[in-house]
Amino acid sequence: MSRYRELLKIPPVLEVYGKPREMKIDLVSAMCDNRSRWTMKENEDGDYKINCHGQAYSNFQTDHRKDDIEWTADDGNWQEVFAMINSGTSKIESIKYR
Repeated sequence: MSRYRELLKIPPVLEVYGKPREMKIDLVSAMCDNRSRWTMKENEDGDYKINCHGQAYSNFQTDHRKDDIEWTADDGNWQEVFAMINSGTSKIESIKYR
């Protein structure tokens, strides 16, 4: 079974404590289990910005605009952020934050 299908059946438990200044989100794509990483960093104004590391945001085909995900992260609603990201063709495999 592919890793993507495993994540569909049994999604990981993702918990965030406090307000991280940086978060690494590892994703697995439906297409051949390709892996990618997003980084969300807090800027000097306290707002989060998403970096897709060389890939176009539209490649992930989420149901939400990039700024909507950033604003939800600004509110600290991380479970909603993860649901928004998982609405596309990639699923979250793991997160790391500090």
